[in-house]
Amino acid sequence: MAIPLSAEPSWAQLRQIPIQGLDDPLVPMSLAPSPVKVFPAYARLGIPGAINECYLREGVYRRVLAAARSLPDGIGLIVLDGWRPWRVQQYLFDTLMEAIRGNHPDIDEAELLNRTREFVAEPSTRADAPSPHLSGGAVDVTLCDADGLPLPMGTLFDEALPASHTAFLEHKATLTDDERAARDNRRLLYHAMTAQGFTNLPSEWWHFDFGDQLWAHYGGHDQALYGPAELDTIENRWRRQL
Repeated sequence: MAIPLSAEPSWAQLRQIPIQGLDDPLVPMSLAPSPVKVFPAYARLGIPGAINECYLREGVYRRVLAAARSLPDGIGLIVLDGWRPWRVQQYLFDTLMEAIRGNHPDIDEAELLNRTREFVAEPSTRADAPSPHLSGGAVDVTLCDADGLPLPMGTLFDEALPASHTAFLEHKATLTDDERAARDNRRLLYHAMTAQGFTNLPSEWWHFDFGDQLWAHYGGHDQALYGPAELDTIENRWRRQL
């Protein structure tokens, strides 16, 4: 089934969606059994501040696992990123913005901001408007074969190109064999995730949400479930106890 075309979100409107503040703990995706694999992409790429684990809210964890179990035999799910520290969000935002500015030196500031937000949300720790990944409700995923190798999806994870838009391959007049395979893989991933209640960010075939403000927006919910989250470090635990 074809992936529907969706409009890009209005971030100003997203920030107006109220948040319930559900106290759902962050859990490590490395606990998940097969067919889920975990590859913390930013830590492996050496991004400053990235952590070598993918954490998600417990309810999101269970839905990701259900999506993976629904896939055909021989196909698995790779989790690339989940909860993301603010400093990592800031690094990604600044790096992409400077790359765009470098390639388009005459771009005005409003367009530069829009182009950057197409692939990286503005960093925010606000209780009423956190960056999606800071909530623990956003997850980046892809498919893999029985040997654990990623399946072709048309672009790489985090490739900031129009071809990374989820429905991009649905609207090309003609497709090569490789593009057709990538389109079918995107469809499989999209429908496996949305069947478990996730919504998709239209500019990123890999990005899915449950419980955050993006999910509320695309899912037509009156409120989001999750505000900003933090890891349960020993320091944070002592601070609460004392």
